[in-house]
Amino acid sequence: MMSGVVILLFSLTTGCQTFSSLLSQNSEPIVPVAGDGYLMFDLHQIAEIGSIRTFNCKYQSDGATALFRFEVDAGQPEPNDGFPPITSGRGKLIAVPGSDSSILLRNLKKTLEAKTLPEHVTHASEIPFTAVIIGTDQSHAQDGGFFTKPSGHWTAMKIFIGKRDDAAEVFLNFNTVLSKGEFSIKDANYGDAVLRELAKVL
Repeated sequence: MMSGVVILLFSLTTGCQTFSSLLSQNSEPIVPVAGDGYLMFDLHQIAEIGSIRTFNCKYQSDGATALFRFEVDAGQPEPNDGFPPITSGRGKLIAVPGSDSSILLRNLKKTLEAKTLPEHVTHASEIPFTAVIIGTDQSHAQDGGFFTKPSGHWTAMKIFIGKRDDAAEVFLNFNTVLSKGEFSIKDANYGDAVLRELAKVL
């Protein structure tokens, strides 16, 4: 009887180890929600019509809840000599009534290395952006970058907002499997300009 129990326990233990191994092999790396140069928020896709995808976004911290949406229309990858293929698109950030973005903007100031918080903001119902999708099926690196192996579920996207002839740049990356999106710094020189634009709709 005892030998049967030992065999059963051994079998269960081996099975659990195999299952854990499979999970490890098939899951992407998990990183903190805030790191050097990036800040994550909760994200859920609410619509997909053709190449247009729409997302609800929420950021909660210190008793404040920021709400916003974004929509992106990405077509087919463009021919290029590099890898991965680059897809150009356009979209918009959309304001949501009842949002309290005070803490989000304060934390983004640090993330984007902006020098000041925006004052006397003229709010808008939406602001447009152009986009470049740099990669899909990406994994998130600890330093905020992305890599292709092991593959993950992140889409890495750079957006251009503000003045057309002098647009500010920031990364707006998203992962529908983990239900996370993030703003990530492109260049500290864009920090104040990006924050001013985001403050209009966050």
